[in-house]
Amino acid sequence: MSRHRTPLIALALTLGLLVAPMSSPPVAASTDVAPVDLRVEDTTTPLGTDVAQPRLSWRLESQERDVLQTTYRIQVASSESALSKGRADVWDSGAVESGSSAHILYAGPALEPATRYHWRVRVQDADGALTGWSSPSWWETGLFDEADWQGAAWIGNPASSEDPDAEHPPAPRFRHEFDSGGPVERARLYLSGLGYSVAHVNGQRVGTAVLDPGQTDYSDTAFYVTHDVTDLVTEGSNAIGVELGRGFYGISTDNAWDWNTSPWWSDPVLRALLVVTHPDGTTSTVTSGEGWDTSLDGPTRYDEVFVGETYDARREQPGWNTPDYDGAAEWDKAETTPGPEGDLRAQPHEPIRITETITPAEITEPEPGVYVFDLGVQIAGWARLTVEGDVGTEVSLRYGERLDDDGLVSVPEYENFHTVPRVQTDLYTLGGGEGPQSWEPAYTYKGFRFVEVHGLPSAPTTETLQGRWTHNDFASVGHFDSGSELLNTIRGNTRRALLNNHQHIPTDTPVYEKAGWTGDAQLTATTANYEFDMSRFHRKYLDDILDSQLPSGELPTIVPTSGWSYEGAPGWPAVHGPTPEWDIALFTMALNLYEMEGDVQVLERYYDGMRLYFSWVDARVDEDGLYPYGLGDWVAPGGNPPEGPVLSATAHIHLMATQLTEISGILDEPEHAETYRARAEEIREDFNRAFLDEDAGLYRTTGVEEYRQTSNILPLAFGLVPDEHVDAVVDNLVADIQDRGDRLNTGVVGTRYLLPVLSHHGRIDVAYAVATQTEEPSWGYWIELGNTSLQEHWHADTRSLNHHFFGSIGHWMYADLAGITPAEPGYATARFKPHVPEDLEYAEASTQTVRGEVASSWRRDGEGALELEVTVPPNAVGEVHVPLLGQEEKSVTAPPEASFVEVRDGYAVYTVGSGSWRFMVAE
Repeated sequence: MSRHRTPLIALALTLGLLVAPMSSPPVAASTDVAPVDLRVEDTTTPLGTDVAQPRLSWRLESQERDVLQTTYRIQVASSESALSKGRADVWDSGAVESGSSAHILYAGPALEPATRYHWRVRVQDADGALTGWSSPSWWETGLFDEADWQGAAWIGNPASSEDPDAEHPPAPRFRHEFDSGGPVERARLYLSGLGYSVAHVNGQRVGTAVLDPGQTDYSDTAFYVTHDVTDLVTEGSNAIGVELGRGFYGISTDNAWDWNTSPWWSDPVLRALLVVTHPDGTTSTVTSGEGWDTSLDGPTRYDEVFVGETYDARREQPGWNTPDYDGAAEWDKAETTPGPEGDLRAQPHEPIRITETITPAEITEPEPGVYVFDLGVQIAGWARLTVEGDVGTEVSLRYGERLDDDGLVSVPEYENFHTVPRVQTDLYTLGGGEGPQSWEPAYTYKGFRFVEVHGLPSAPTTETLQGRWTHNDFASVGHFDSGSELLNTIRGNTRRALLNNHQHIPTDTPVYEKAGWTGDAQLTATTANYEFDMSRFHRKYLDDILDSQLPSGELPTIVPTSGWSYEGAPGWPAVHGPTPEWDIALFTMALNLYEMEGDVQVLERYYDGMRLYFSWVDARVDEDGLYPYGLGDWVAPGGNPPEGPVLSATAHIHLMATQLTEISGILDEPEHAETYRARAEEIREDFNRAFLDEDAGLYRTTGVEEYRQTSNILPLAFGLVPDEHVDAVVDNLVADIQDRGDRLNTGVVGTRYLLPVLSHHGRIDVAYAVATQTEEPSWGYWIELGNTSLQEHWHADTRSLNHHFFGSIGHWMYADLAGITPAEPGYATARFKPHVPEDLEYAEASTQTVRGEVASSWRRDGEGALELEVTVPPNAVGEVHVPLLGQEEKSVTAPPEASFVEVRDGYAVYTVGSGSWRFMVAE
């Protein structure tokens, strides 16, 4: 844990801002501006962060225009009462000259573990007026070091692998009775149950998270979660009970990704510390250890992430998680175990929760006594079953994304390549008792729309089975709407695909692989950032990538990994070698976070890993200066693309060098920047020598005469095309698209950049035609097929109907159609530059940024005029590019406060302050 105590360079210093006490007090008070939405580590009131120097953020709220912050002052106190009296007995920043309002490092004395800190902030605006203090907020620290666990040991069940009646060991249960030690003022449970855990105190479930804690490379990192159990612990006798699922920590069945031979593999283990604080300030603790009891006789007889669960309600143990349990004498004693090798850290990202319960849209009976429930939409999660019948009745639930011709859930033959035949199937056996019994799994999740149910004792209703939609519980921050219902539906399907595939890591499918392919993650990272608050999740995943990096610098293609997909690893084809289009996730995701949030610390944290990887991959250049390996333009129409991976790999390594040049400059490493700039230029020259046909005005791979769209999209997107050839390369790309009937011919790599490239080169109408195509291959074609998510392949008989890597179209909707991008990191300057297709009546979008809502809306009147409205949040400025649509600058009616800059590339450019602004372009 010591690495989390290392100070980072302060954001304000890195951005060249002056940080100093004010020389004189402000002269006025501001009632029009208020700091709100106080956050610590990108969330409100975090419970149990182990970051030694947490980042503090706020935004400004005001109905006024042109609001800018010039100074801030932060106060931190040990109690809210001290704070309200102005006693910042922990830390007072003093007045700091800075416009930054996000990711300000706490710079006070070292924080104590398991302690609540209260804080507030006030700011001064550009007119010298001082706001009032914000409403107080707080954060609570977790456990920083091993000593903070106060002797709590990792424990396991000694007979986990000795149960003769199970396919593999049942889910172990642990229990412990304790006395509160006096009246209860506050109680905190610090819990790590690997792979997944469900905890109870006095019979009541702890928290609302499911599939907790998050998946990691357990050899490097494991998570614990802090729970507020104050309302569950009573004065006197209490009991804690925890059941553990296997998760990705102890998968037992054979599978393609070798999870069952992971270096960390273990039967489930538990570590727990309960701290009860009494009114007089003293504490009593309960620690996991050999004094705890354990049992394998509970009802969860089998659980496997890919396979499903077997639950026998006849084996319920009533009262097992309450004091004075009658069956305690039959339990065994837990044994201590070394636990995972990785550092034990506080879980930093949003947990997975049940976010929606879905009633079936239809119930069919394709065979007598066999019922199929259709939820109407693809989700990730599971079903909740409510059934009444005889003891011992077995009900099976098989989940799937589609139906066969006979109306039953489809089970493709190649499914068995990934795991055992019983994939995505739950088995429930009814227990005793009167009335209906309800059950839902706790340690697996599935991707599905349909559930095929066998063994129901009576005909079902819509109350018999309901879908439980689960994913990391992100805040939804994006809005998009347009005059195209097709685009709106594509956007909705993209959101659903993203949510279905964010299960502690960005997965590729909730059915078949559940793997964190880094290419999938980086291709849709910007889309996800417009739609959801991804800050904590993406940081967590970037940490996962660093955990997976070998000392040589090599990165695997799935993260976390059991060891699969390293060069030379079993099961990883040697022809693939490095995979730059996937490995670039470390670069692009970190840089995107910096651009969207202005947090330079994210670049500091991952910079060394980027440099190490680049050194490793650059050493694999061939004699022609190229990189002949990788996965290339994955899942292009027609199968493996004939051009192979060399052009795509070389283009992406050039992009890495370009990004390292930029990042080195930001981090004030001029020598590094010059080295990477020179290397990028060398790669550019070798790339053009190998692939550019100057006479034809296009890029091609030797031996491939067929025009390939991605081979030309990537050079345009990454700045590889010499200026004198740009127009010809664009024209040839457009010609190929139009020759195909306004259709793309790209896999996931080319698709990510196709629509932006067309838009940025003045071909928005072509981009719009491609985006709204309804014939194969297209997003609209999937909708014609009845899909409610995104497919893995363009063709109809694709394996998966629940992928997200083609969801990069969402980035184009926000950044190009609506025109919202950060012109400066963290939206200090918000750029509005909409691209307006001739056939679209209107488009509007908004997203919540670290400074507040940024919004753009444009509409045609049908007669050639256009109205553009933008919203700039307080403490930001706007750069507004008004589309002239072939008109003169004088045709624009702008607010008098807007400052005209110039006419550039068909736009009239203005600067504005915060607030809402309206521009009109006359016919």
